Amino acid sequence: MAKPFNLMVVTPEREFFSGEAVYVSVQSIAGTLGVMAGHVPMVSALDVGVLEIQTDEHTTRTAFHSEGFIEVRPECVYILSQACEWPEEIDEKRALEAEQRAQERLQQERGDQLGTMGHSKVALMRAMTRRKIKSMSSK
Repeated sequence: MAKPFNLMVVTPEREFFSGEAVYVSVQSIAGTLGVMAGHVPMVSALDVGVLEIQTDEHTTRTAFHSEGFIEVRPECVYILSQACEWPEEIDEKRALEAEQRAQERLQQERGDQLGTMGHSKVALMRAMTRRKIKSMSSK
């Protein structure tokens, strides 16, 4: 079995997860990043994506994570995110509505400034990722 390490996942509203894990995976701005015990210390910015926490060889939980940072230290891995949600916390109807609103804004903003379009793209990505995680947990 893989060696466990301390993992702390924090949002502005709550301590989302605190405990031992043998593996954690997040979506960094450079792609999917996986961490196990003994990983080289590092810091990376997070994009919107799937948070996967494996607590032992048989138990893996998947969640939504928003933008933020991951810091890997010898004593602990810290994930600081704007938002994290377990599948059971995701309101699928609300996520679908948010996705539709973001798509409509993107259509309207095609001629506007790039900064506004970027905000709408992030909102769309959040909604789509929430729906993806919710549908993964339903199977």
